[in-house]
Amino acid sequence: MTAINESVRWDVVVVGAGPAGAIAARQLGLQRKRVLLIDKAALPRDKVCGGCLGGSALTLLKGIGLGHIPIACHGVPLSKFELSSGGATARIAIGERIAISRRAFDDALIREAMRAGVVVCDKVQGILQPVTDDKCRNVTLRRVGKEMNVRADVVVVATGLANVPRECVTHSTLHSLIGLGAISDHVPYNFAPGSLHMAYGSAGYVGVTAVERGRFGIAAAIDPSALAAAESPGRLVRKILQASGSMLATDWESLQWQGTPSLTRRTTPIASHRCLLVGDAAAYVQPFTGEGIGWAMQSGALVASLLVGSLSQWDSAIEYRWKQLFDKTIADRHRFCRILCTCMRIKAVRQLAVWGLRQAPCLGEPVMRYLDRPLDRTC
Repeated sequence: MTAINESVRWDVVVVGAGPAGAIAARQLGLQRKRVLLIDKAALPRDKVCGGCLGGSALTLLKGIGLGHIPIACHGVPLSKFELSSGGATARIAIGERIAISRRAFDDALIREAMRAGVVVCDKVQGILQPVTDDKCRNVTLRRVGKEMNVRADVVVVATGLANVPRECVTHSTLHSLIGLGAISDHVPYNFAPGSLHMAYGSAGYVGVTAVERGRFGIAAAIDPSALAAAESPGRLVRKILQASGSMLATDWESLQWQGTPSLTRRTTPIASHRCLLVGDAAAYVQPFTGEGIGWAMQSGALVASLLVGSLSQWDSAIEYRWKQLFDKTIADRHRFCRILCTCMRIKAVRQLAVWGLRQAPCLGEPVMRYLDRPLDRTC
């Protein structure tokens, strides 16, 4: 851990180098703040995620000067959405979307943060310490048996669905699904190029997209009881896809599956003394067509716009303002997807949706337009 000087006081320490943390760090670095970005994993790494950047996420990237990243990383443009359930499939046109693996996308965002002057350290666990000094927050950094403490004017927590600070409590929604994800090097089934395919079943749903360099990203939201009863994650995913009418080709059991905690959750508080939570660490609702990355990036850009100017003198009004901003800009999107996904768990609703979209694909356009609304990145 010699790359980090313990005597340095950081303007901001960002814990978690996913889209929320990397965007927050980069935008704060552009403000010429001294920023340290840490992540407990060895970077780059894969994550459980559909890897779909919707229109709102792409607009946000363009707005902060990073619109080139998805194509530069060989992301795959998507032109249609396929919804399968009960052996039937509906196909509708979708707006601008690009599929990209989290390994490639997160790595590109981290490199942009470094170009903005951010110091990045991986394989480092950051532990926020209790408030003992009104003038700073202390963070303990741990890496392979080594430990050191650093001070920061503000700590931005972007640790995803797990590892929130001890001063916070995470509330999971009753009957929440859990996430599964894997990357395949082979065509998984009769897959249509340029499509986002979502297959629904009684145990949950599976989303599949082609990502960069001829690979395929698989992300699923699964009922925990169904997963516990299954012989393996791969067999359960196979079962959902088979029931939807897909002609399978991949050996699903051999894929390297990763899991997540409950997908629908909310952490309280999301702001405390010199500490702000962003992205999935603050709240998360299972997305419908990959909106989660957009929500994360929006919160990262938004928190950076809130932390302008000197941070040495802390104003508790910042905490209240962050709660307001998060509820106004992100919780609204969460509510819509929560209602949509809850309805789609009902078999009769799924069948009606597929039947209706097969008869009149234009019925899906208002939903896609709503999901693609531009994300406000300023406070």
